[in-house]
Amino acid sequence: MTIRVLIFGSLARELSCKDIAVDVSKSATVCDINQALASKHPSKAAFFQSARLAVNHTFAKPDALVQPTDEVALIELVGGG
Repeated sequence: MTIRVLIFGSLARELSCKDIAVDVSKSATVCDINQALASKHPSKAAFFQSARLAVNHTFAKPDALVQPTDEVALIELVGGG
């Protein structure tokens, strides 16, 4: 199945896109999506392998299953003070 991952902020600007489509198995987990993102963009592999993903507006654990109709978004950590 194909999952579209929304991306924002500096990563979206750097990659010149607002989403990334990845192909994963029907029983894909968040971890599988992270691995697919890393494979698609090897220069950002370390970042994608540990990135936090939100599924349907809620942070998802690495073992959470993802459905084709889910909204998946990459959440970039931001710092502040």
